[in-house]
Amino acid sequence: MPRYKYEAKKGPADKVDGFLEAPDQKAAVARLREMGYFPIRVEESKGGAAAPGAPASPAIQIDTAAISKFFARIRLNERNVFFRQLANLVDSGMLLTRALRTLNAQTQNPMLAEVIDSLRDEVQKGAALADAMEKHPRVFPVLYTNLVRAGEAGGMLDEVLWRIVTFGEQEEELRGKAKSAMIYPAFLSIVGSIAIFILVSFVFPKFIVIFEEFNAELPLPTKIVMVFCEFMGNWWWAVLIALGLAGYGLSRYLKTETGSRKRDAFLLRVPGLSNVIQKYEMAKFARTLGTLLDNGVPVLTSIKITGETLGNRTIQDEVKIVHKGVTEGESMSECLNQCPHFPALVVSMFAVGEESGRIGTVAKRIADAYDIEVDRAVKAFTALFEPLLVVIMGVIIGFLVVAMLLPMMTLSSVL
Repeated sequence: MPRYKYEAKKGPADKVDGFLEAPDQKAAVARLREMGYFPIRVEESKGGAAAPGAPASPAIQIDTAAISKFFARIRLNERNVFFRQLANLVDSGMLLTRALRTLNAQTQNPMLAEVIDSLRDEVQKGAALADAMEKHPRVFPVLYTNLVRAGEAGGMLDEVLWRIVTFGEQEEELRGKAKSAMIYPAFLSIVGSIAIFILVSFVFPKFIVIFEEFNAELPLPTKIVMVFCEFMGNWWWAVLIALGLAGYGLSRYLKTETGSRKRDAFLLRVPGLSNVIQKYEMAKFARTLGTLLDNGVPVLTSIKITGETLGNRTIQDEVKIVHKGVTEGESMSECLNQCPHFPALVVSMFAVGEESGRIGTVAKRIADAYDIEVDRAVKAFTALFEPLLVVIMGVIIGFLVVAMLLPMMTLSSVL
């Protein structure tokens, strides 16, 4: 019977190696798992144990900083596909290093391929998958790293990977609904703004020349538009440059700690939009917390990680208050009750979860309910925002057109 040399993890920090006999490699892997080990490498032994002092294979050095630098190109759906494929391969009994090598060969995104190659190299050296993922924080959030670490410690990595797949796809679907609902309003805003810019910069200035030749008394709206159009006709390029610089400066400011906090606080005060943001953050909070707790991550760690995954700084600060309160011995529901942006329904549900000892399950039910609420809130917001946007654009363009038509009617009556 063939003899196999193996390396495996016995716990979060314990690594074991040795030899065993099995009919084939798949049977050897299955036997190791029955023994409570997590296989890292299983290879057929040709000549027993390696001779002491044998030269080790050269380490592969990968520039992780360069990978992180280009992560902006790795999309959310690509990361979800990676975890789905990895879950399939691990679930089928394939060794982790071989699974990562297979995914590296199949991945079309070169940035993601480098990350996968780095993971394979680290795991092959004996590192846990979670530790390897931790070196790429911009690719793999803290949430994913902790879930994988819990799965490796409990010997259920395949099950945890499937939970990550479910979580990632639900997050992608939620984001997609919000983005798709805003496509038409954004398109309408851009087209309307371009139309107004063309009218006041290139079309109306030609009418102004005609009005000046007749020396006629012009209505007040026409005079206002004439001054504005004359300025835009001469300085439209300067206006574009100024708008570009202002947009760049604003974007840089919003990336700062102060700017992002003021932006998030302002968005939570905008009628209609605040409802969408609040429900979206509640769904993300509940799903992340429930997923972490169901995978054995401690409560305090789960709350801390969940707060870091939220997008709104104001609600993030409230989660920090919850974390501090639970640390000091208060119940989670009592702490949530002190947070103004957590609805009473969420607080009540968590109170029920604490009493029954099933916070994770209750949190996931809250997330499912708020997924539906987010969809409804987005539709309600767009149903209100789209007509309002049409009215605003119509009033602006209508005022400009009427201002240009009034003198024409006066001149025609005189002539």
